[in-house]
Amino acid sequence: MRGVVESFDVRDAKQVVLVAVPGGSSTTARLATYELSDGRWLRVHGPVTARVGRNGVKSDRREGDGTTPLGSFGLVEIFGSARRAESSLPYRKVRRGDCWISDVTSPDYNRRVRDPSCRAPNENLWRISRSGPYEWAVVSDFNLVEPIPGKGSAIFLHVNARDAMGRTKPTSGCVSVSRSVLSRVVRWLDATKYPRLVVTVRRDLPAEW
Repeated sequence: MRGVVESFDVRDAKQVVLVAVPGGSSTTARLATYELSDGRWLRVHGPVTARVGRNGVKSDRREGDGTTPLGSFGLVEIFGSARRAESSLPYRKVRRGDCWISDVTSPDYNRRVRDPSCRAPNENLWRISRSGPYEWAVVSDFNLVEPIPGKGSAIFLHVNARDAMGRTKPTSGCVSVSRSVLSRVVRWLDATKYPRLVVTVRRDLPAEW
């Protein structure tokens, strides 16, 4: 399907997870995956419903503002509570004491470390994975390589969280989908195809996406 992916900066990616929201304040999005084949971008999954930040999306998101960053980001590894992930991306099973640092004053900002205490605002990966959302979490490289304190941390593609009524919840900045959808996407992701996550506003897409 031409015209859907080409308008975005996807570098040398041959796989793209495209997330489109109807407007900047929306917490619900549509997600589809595309793969480059013989010079054409072909849709593989979706579109399906996804959830984004509780305060929508923003190009200049900041730590703790509850928005999902707009843009194009590499998908580099997977972690989770599952024994393994059927993906060629590197996978690490979460252990008790695994912690993702969101404290802007920490030298380990936007890094996974071993910290049994793992106090807020950092993310206790063990606790979250045991409750479901991080059964698998695909890590994006948003602010990851040379982290800028305060720009944002822990931007993942993960399983939907649910409230007491069983309804899906918006995220704190990640993108989430159903377990069944994510399991298929995880199996599809191929490290040799340099997969990327693209988050955009739907008006920037052609009608046929």
